[in-house]
Amino acid sequence: MAQIVDVQEYPATASRRRWLALVPVAVVLLVFAATLEPVQRTWRTVLGLAGLAPLAVTMSGNITGDDGAPIRHAFVRVGQEGQLAATYSDQAGRYQLAYSIRTRLPADVSVGAAGYEASLRELRVTSTDPQYDARLHKVVRIDAGATTHAVIASEDGLCYPVRTDVREPDRSWPCRLLHVLVGKTGVLSVSVVPDDPRDRFGVSFAVGSEPTLLFATPCCPSDDAARLPEGADALVQVVALDLDTSAAPSNRSRQGFTLHTALDPP
Repeated sequence: MAQIVDVQEYPATASRRRWLALVPVAVVLLVFAATLEPVQRTWRTVLGLAGLAPLAVTMSGNITGDDGAPIRHAFVRVGQEGQLAATYSDQAGRYQLAYSIRTRLPADVSVGAAGYEASLRELRVTSTDPQYDARLHKVVRIDAGATTHAVIASEDGLCYPVRTDVREPDRSWPCRLLHVLVGKTGVLSVSVVPDDPRDRFGVSFAVGSEPTLLFATPCCPSDDAARLPEGADALVQVVALDLDTSAAPSNRSRQGFTLHTALDPP
């Protein structure tokens, strides 16, 4: 018996043959599209944001002082298991920095300038054009025996303690780095008193160290002392323990304190 075929409908075998004939054409088109730079760039971005490949980014931002004025020639360095890139801010305090990064890991961004405290913070990249601004404090220098007042904000540079147990969580706190100049050999004592008794601060100091200092564990007493030689420049590190970035953010983003110092005979 002859097969009756609707004139509006092709036989199944003919339809399959047409689709099979289109497969090579589709493959060629896909291969051609993959060679186009916009397509390749899009795929590299998708893989980079997913953490499956390095992501090319161009980071920019502003470097300012306490008064909001731009800081020129401030250095900006980005590291992730080694340095990735570095540059300097321009006359307007702006900078632009291109590098490739793996987004599954945070990057360390350090910023500093002559006459200002250095700042170190972690950055997690979630776009190809991240914005990173930094505000630097002018270096504070006092003589041993003097006192000074300062403020720590949640966006200030971070200090990290030493971990003696790998089971302990990573900890970091916003901190300030103050210089105490020792005029003669003696025992330098430092203590920190919060403006608000609800706030908690820790203090430690070292001689000849570069920021960022490392605390001993457990962290951190509110006073410290050491015998220092004449002419020593003690770098005092004060951390705001209630602004711990590994915990829930505090409602008070700025905390003031007074640093007391004393120099006793050795």
